[in-house]
Amino acid sequence: MSITEENAAEAIRLVEEAAQRSKALRGYQSAAPHLILWGGIYAVAYSGAYFQPDWTGFVWLVLVPSGVIGDVLISWRDRSCINWALFAGIVLTFFAFVAATMSIMHPRDPRQVAAFVPLVVAAAYTVLGMNLGRRFVFIGVALGVLTLVGFFALSSIFMLWMAAVGGGALVLGGLWLRRV
Repeated sequence: MSITEENAAEAIRLVEEAAQRSKALRGYQSAAPHLILWGGIYAVAYSGAYFQPDWTGFVWLVLVPSGVIGDVLISWRDRSCINWALFAGIVLTFFAFVAATMSIMHPRDPRQVAAFVPLVVAAAYTVLGMNLGRRFVFIGVALGVLTLVGFFALSSIFMLWMAAVGGGALVLGGLWLRRV
């Protein structure tokens, strides 16, 4: 039995599809605990901002480094796919971008900062998803849309909205990514 050029091309296409699917599934599995961690951080921090607005800065100041440490520990456990230089570069770039934007824009309303950061995260997940898989795109778009709905339509309870919906979107997204 001889293999035709058409059969060989089909076999190569199937192997490439399998490799792409494997890459997406591995990315989902690796990202899931990070989303769940940050979803919990969003829930706690935004709840604190709603119920104790004077403590907002302190709460985020404690939770963000805790989240980064959590990310490092999760990534350390999942050594097979971590590029530490890339990880550090992404974290530093994210914080530098947010800090630079805040210093230029000088937001006057805490809700502006509270909406800006999740919108940047939403954009990052959407862009990431263009390479790693559609689920990331869906999570990014959902987080972005939910943030905008809360900011414009629910301004009086925006922080509580972000605790429930922003944090919930990340936790549910992380649980969804685990189901592969």
